Amino acid sequence: MKEFLYKIPAYLPTAIVLMLLFYLTLVPQPLPPIDVPMLNFDKVVHIIMMGGVSFTIMFDYKRRERQRVLPLSVKLYVLVGTIALGAFIELAQGTDFIHRGCDLWDGVANALGCLLSFFIAPPILRRLL
Repeated sequence: MKEFLYKIPAYLPTAIVLMLLFYLTLVPQPLPPIDVPMLNFDKVVHIIMMGGVSFTIMFDYKRRERQRVLPLSVKLYVLVGTIALGAFIELAQGTDFIHRGCDLWDGVANALGCLLSFFIAPPILRRLL
């Protein structure tokens, strides 16, 4: 399994995840309407989505550098960068160009996903790689 993970081209997973993120968040109607299973389900989706972006960036960095432990500076850069990305996406959704809602609580959920990934990703990556 580890051999396969190291053979994936550098930063390809991050590029794929970012393209998917931009499509799902910046296209006016990317998916057909669905019935949500619970109230505020979209906040859970935001947490998972931005946590996944943060995790993928750390995965690619650790895979490329082949370090046993991710440096704190890298984790902080990823945390700040992905929180800023989530804020940018929320602000962009509020423009007349995209016609989606700019929601403060979506931004909070984005930041929470990044923060959870900050703590959860390193032990998972240590075992995975």
